[in-house]
Amino acid sequence: MIRTLYVFAFILLTIVAPTAFAQQDPQFSLYMYNPLYYNPAAAGSEGVSRIQITQRTQYLGYQTSGTGDESAAQSTQMLSFNMPLASIKSGIGIYALNDKYGPSINQAVQLSYAYRLALKSGTLSIGVQAGMFNRGYDFNQFRPGDPGDPLLPSGRINQFKPDIGAGVYYNTTDYWLGVSMTHLNKAKYSYVADRLTDPSDSKAYLTAGYRLGMGYNIDLQPSILVQYSTAAGLPGSTVALNLLGTYDNRIWAGLGYRLKDAIMVTAGINLMRNNALRVGYALDIVTSGSQVKSPTSHEILLSYALPAPDARKKPIIRTPRFRY
Repeated sequence: MIRTLYVFAFILLTIVAPTAFAQQDPQFSLYMYNPLYYNPAAAGSEGVSRIQITQRTQYLGYQTSGTGDESAAQSTQMLSFNMPLASIKSGIGIYALNDKYGPSINQAVQLSYAYRLALKSGTLSIGVQAGMFNRGYDFNQFRPGDPGDPLLPSGRINQFKPDIGAGVYYNTTDYWLGVSMTHLNKAKYSYVADRLTDPSDSKAYLTAGYRLGMGYNIDLQPSILVQYSTAAGLPGSTVALNLLGTYDNRIWAGLGYRLKDAIMVTAGINLMRNNALRVGYALDIVTSGSQVKSPTSHEILLSYALPAPDARKKPIIRTPRFRY
């Protein structure tokens, strides 16, 4: 089974790609807590129903050099929900994404379904996702060389296109491994009739991690995220590494590195009964291209695991005469 996953990963990462560059999908430093975004097969893999919101500001304080917003820093918000459906060996999920950097706007709503099959000591999932992806530009923020050019659009132009993805995910109590690909249909966007076609950039992802118990209520979790761009090839691809330590299954902190970008410092805490509430924060310290980037990026995560319904608990029945 593991050999099959490696073969699938190799196929995804060696697809012959066009040379044109396309949009850059947002990245997350707390990627280990956002598996649904990278792989639809991860829906329901945690075994609980979880709702989560993530806010990320990339290169905080980056300033434009002309008209437009006061800051061109990339700002990303994502709201997600996923749950297992044990009775039919499945998991479902949904996420809504809003991403803006400079004049560029990306928005998406994606539904995910995963079929989960018990295999040896873990679970093998095969997942698909489908939804709508909105891409657009605020042309009022551009600075044309020839003001008033009738061929240059004005205002905000958006286009909604169908968007699909697929993946495979295997997880046990000790480790997880997943491969996936997004924007499989490579939808094409055109903002100026007959003059500009902007195709979606299919991305292949490899995610993996291992949970290692160290005793004294301390666990270590190394993980990796590889994002391969089929349009830009290796120059447009990224690799992130992280080592996360958890104490008493409640307090966690980690240190990571995204190649050619930044050092990632992460920390968080699990609260409430059964650690249902998770609060996390990530600080990126830029190490590459600092001449044209602001020095830090910031990310906040807040999630809540809904309690599992108790079939044994009798419902409360209220009548005008009795309360019980």
